[in-house]
Parts: sequence; structure tokens; C-alpha cells
Amino acid sequence: MRSLRYLFIAFFITFFAFPSHEATAAEENTSMEVKLKNYLGNRTSVKIKATGDYRTSGGEIFIKAGENLTLKVESGKLAVYKGFKKMGSYASFKVMPGKPDASLFINGRPYLGSFSFTAEDGYIRPINHVYMEDYLKGVVPLEMPALWHAEALKAQAIAARTYALRHQSTIIDDTVSYQVYGGAAGHYRTNSAIEQTKGMVIKHDGEIIEAFFSSSNGGMTESNSNVWSSGNSLAYLSIKEDPYDSKTNWEIMLDKQQIDLSKMDLSKPEEWWASVEEKDKTVVPKLKVWLKNNGYANKDIKITDIPLLTFTDEKTGGRVTKGSIQLNFYVRGLVDDRGKLLQQTVKLTNAAASKIRGMVGQEVMKSYLVDHSSTDPSKISIEGSGYGHGVGLSQFGAKNRAEAGQSYQEILGFYYPDTTIEKEYGPGAGSKTELVVKSEPNSVNMKAEPDHLNDEVGITYSLKEDAVVTLTIKNSKGKALATPVRDQTMKKGTHSAIWNTKTVNNGTYEAEISAMDRTGNEGLATMAIKISKDTSAPKITDVNTSGNYSTEKANITYTINENANVTVEIKNSKGKVVGILSERQFTKGRQSATWDFKNMSNGTFTVTISAKDKSNNQKSISTKVSIRKTTGIVTARELYIKKNKNASSETVGNLYRDQAVTILAQQDEWYKVKKGSQIGYVLKKHVKK
Repeated sequence: MRSLRYLFIAFFITFFAFPSHEATAAEENTSMEVKLKNYLGNRTSVKIKATGDYRTSGGEIFIKAGENLTLKVESGKLAVYKGFKKMGSYASFKVMPGKPDASLFINGRPYLGSFSFTAEDGYIRPINHVYMEDYLKGVVPLEMPALWHAEALKAQAIAARTYALRHQSTIIDDTVSYQVYGGAAGHYRTNSAIEQTKGMVIKHDGEIIEAFFSSSNGGMTESNSNVWSSGNSLAYLSIKEDPYDSKTNWEIMLDKQQIDLSKMDLSKPEEWWASVEEKDKTVVPKLKVWLKNNGYANKDIKITDIPLLTFTDEKTGGRVTKGSIQLNFYVRGLVDDRGKLLQQTVKLTNAAASKIRGMVGQEVMKSYLVDHSSTDPSKISIEGSGYGHGVGLSQFGAKNRAEAGQSYQEILGFYYPDTTIEKEYGPGAGSKTELVVKSEPNSVNMKAEPDHLNDEVGITYSLKEDAVVTLTIKNSKGKALATPVRDQTMKKGTHSAIWNTKTVNNGTYEAEISAMDRTGNEGLATMAIKISKDTSAPKITDVNTSGNYSTEKANITYTINENANVTVEIKNSKGKVVGILSERQFTKGRQSATWDFKNMSNGTFTVTISAKDKSNNQKSISTKVSIRKTTGIVTARELYIKKNKNASSETVGNLYRDQAVTILAQQDEWYKVKKGSQIGYVLKKHVKK
């Protein structure tokens, strides 16, 4: 009996040493170890629930079906609670299901297989030991939408299986650093694709390949050596055009000045700190997170300027590898010996593009394929295409190829040329399929240059062979708005077309071009075109008028916020134009005009300032100016106008009885007067107001 008892225990331990799955012998070495980080996060307390009994490696029941337990980190160990009762404390432990279909829910998310639990950096960290096919059911629907074409799903399943087996000797995690894994949720369509391709992997020269994939390659695949400098270029990860990729577009638009502190007292930040914010709400918050992770932890930061953000050093695939960025900012509490805030600066020059992308956010700068960048004194603009590194399979490209009738073998043959699909396990194990790259249709390159001043977009495209071309412009709902090129036979080479945008509103439009060669192969390419006409009229502010009755001239000053053609027009109370002061181009900033009103009678006049920018946006603003000249009547038979307030001073003019004279000022017993061009002084007793 004793020998039978030991035999039973030995069998029990051996049985539970494998993850849950009704696996064949050939599958026993195809399990994965996955560290759960993505959905679980960093937690010191985790709730678990089981749909079946789970036992420890010693055979004891750890958790029963339907039971709930709580794991907590206490003094560096894992404490297990059932309700409020502490069941034990462990440095680490392993649990395994008694039935293949049992699931363990961790914070509400179900997982198949067995588990190791440990405390890592003060947080609970489970490692899921799961068979490959069960692992893939938690990967494929999170890497590719389950409702996409079945052939695309099969291609994704094989690529994911290949990638996993290549990294089988490593404890991977469930994040985008490897493959996103969501546990046992799955989807019937992706489960079907996984089952239909069971055991299939991609090989090159008999070895499992690095089956990299990304969301979108922007129309151009990339080599592994251009993206990751370590390692040699792999022959099956080459650079070539991908006419089926959807060319996901992205852009970064930033004001160089985020906060204007010119009117703020840097010695009294408490007066304004809480009320000012940066203009950008997308990139700047990510830059602040980066600063807090790089020397400014728990600091209150205001980024005032981003004077530099550029990318350089394009590789053969068109992707950038270097970048530069500068941040000027203030940190609350960092002041000089006089209590004035000290400006902080971080500048990275010729840094790895991956580092800059990490700073601005991977969901903002979606790839390294930069199509266009520009900078002016006030703004930074960077536009690119693709989502991800662009190496290997493009998920959007696979979708479009499947919808165009390509099989999963043809899809994989394009993205991983000179490879084979081999069956590692499952029915038909050992079989091999050579992947042949299908003849690609006439590929088309497109580029657009909007010219908003002339209300048109210039579109250039190049053909690798003669073809019949149609170019269609569509709105965001897919409705065709224009066809600049319709069924025209074009020679191999570069061509151009014009799209008139005069009646088009601002927004993002799609240019779709098809090119069919003489054998019927059709190339398709699409490109987003952003129309952003300047519809903002110039702003005219700080208008002031002041008159000088000595010179009988009025000074009109104003500020414009952009370069513009400016006209200053004066009208009298009856609406008649009595003066046009300027009608020419002015640069932005403070401007002035002078109005000579010596021939004007007293009254109220309207000053209208009109500014028209280069996009013909116009703004006018009006203000009133009053002329109130003081006049007097000469009572003396003859009155001399003196140069100074002195009877013996030089005489500069003569006045006669009943003549009207303009009184400019009263100074003691004298009036300062003006008659025609003569200005001087007369005794006020000889002039009656």
C-alpha cells in the first residue's frame, strides 16, 4: 500500500506540472510563460476567482471552484486571504488547474493554464503558463480586429504563433513589447483562424523567423536593421513598396510658445501659476510625464516654449533614426537668490528618434516614417504615415490584400519572402508549403502639395510602368467629390494633376489613385490630404487716436496680428470720405498713420481701419475722433502776432479786426494762436472767444 501511495503522489505531481490543455505529445513543448502586466498593472492587492479547483505543486487544493481569494503584498511576501481570514504567507507559489477548461479570474479577467505568483518590486506579478494555441486565442483578437477578413486573421495567427515560438525560451509579457495578450476571452472568428492554422509557423532556411508585424507600414516596408541597429539585416524582412497598406496618417502641430509670460511677474508666481496653461493638450502632458521621470519627480511644471523639434537621418526605407528637441520650462519652487523663477532647459541633439518618439508619445508620433516637416517662427508641423515600426506584416495591408482576394499564403509570401510555412505540430505535422510572392500590381507613389492661396492642391504620382490611371478625391464619408484624372493612359514615370479646392471646406480628404497595366494588374494607392485654409481674419487691436492742434494733425495707432494690406479711411458725419491715409502692405505689429485736419471744420469723424491678409480674409474696425478747434475774433484794428510771449518779440504775422483765428492755448495773458501757416502769440485782451 505504501508503494502505491507514493506512486499516486508521483503521478499527481507529474500531471499538474503541465499547463491546462488537452495536448498531444508534440504540443507539450509549445507552452508560453507570460508575465501579466498590461491589464493588471502594478497592484499590491489582487482578487482571484476560479471556475474549477486549482492545486499547488504539492497537490493541496489552493482554491476551489467558485471560491474567491485576495492576494496582498505584506512585508515583501504574498499573503492569501479568504474574506478577512489570512490563509498563509508565501515568497512565491504555483497553482495548477484540475481540469483543462478551468479558468482563473485575476481582477475579473479569465486566464487558462497554470500560474506562478511572486512579489516583484513590491507588486503582485503573476506568470501565466499556457499552451500555445490557448495563448494565441488571447493574442490574435487583440492584435487584429476579429471581424476582419478570415484570410487576414489566418495570416495574423501564423505570424503571432511564429513570433511566440521564436521567443519561447523567454518569459515574455502581455504588452506591445511582445504581443498583447488578454487571457481566455477570445472570439469565435479568431479562434477559428487559429484552429485552421494549428501548428503552422514561418521558417527561413529551416529556422523559425522573426515574424515582426505592425499596424500600418505607411506604404513602405522596413528592414529590421534600420529599426533596430543591433543584428544583421534579415533577408525576409526587406524594404519595398506596399500598395495595399492603408497609409495611416498622423501629424504633430505645436505652437513654439506655449505660455506667454512676458506680462507675468516671475517673482510672484503665486499670482498667476494656477491660472495659466499650455496651449497644447496632447503632446505637452506627455512631455511633462517624461520630465517627471527624468529628474523632476513630483514637481509642478509649466512648459513655456518648445523652440525645437526635428527628425533627421533617414534610412533607405524613408524612416528617420535621429531627432532633436528643446524644452524651456519653469518648476514651481526653483528660484534664484532673489526669489525669481529660474528657467530650466532640456535639449537633446541628434538623439535616437525612438527616444524623442517616447517623449511625445507613440500614439501621437505613430511611426518613424516622416513625410513632411516644417517650422516657422511660431509653429512646428510634422506629418507622417504608418503606425508602428513597419517591419514585416502590415495588419492593414493584410486586411486589404485579403479583401482583394489574396489567401493567407499569398499575404505572408509578400511580407516574408523566401520563406515556407511548416507545420510544427497537430494534424499533418511536418508538412511544408513554399510561399511564392504574387506578382504585385503596378505600384503608385503619390505626393500632395496644397496651395491654399490659389485654392488648389498639386498631386504628383509616379508609375513603374505604362498604365490607365484614374485619380478620385473623396470626402470623409467616401463620397467622390472630384476626378482630376479619369481613365487616362499614362506612360511610365512621374505625372501631376491639379485639384481645385475653391469650394471645398477645411477637413481631411482622401485621394485614391488606381493604375491598371496592360495585363490587368491594378495598383491602388490612397493618401490623406488635409485642407486647412486660413479662414481667420486679421485682428486689429489697441486702436488709439490723438490730435495736435498746433500742427493740426491726428496720430492714429493700431496693432495687427499678421502681415496685411491696410487701409485707413476718414469719413465726416455725413459719410463722405475726407481722407485715405494708407493703402499698402504692413507687417504684423504696431503701426501708425497721420491725418492732416487743418482744412477740416469742427465735428466728429469716423476712422475705419481695414486689414486684408494674403488669403483675402478681411477685418475692419472703426473708431470716432472729434475735432474741437477753439476760435476767437480779433477786436483790435490791427494785431501783431509775436514769435514769443513778449511785446518786443519779433513779429511773425498780422491780424485785423473781425478776423477769425484758431486759439491753440492760453498762457498767462497771452493766447497761442494759428492763422494759416502762422503760429505765434497775441494778447488775449484783443481776442474775443
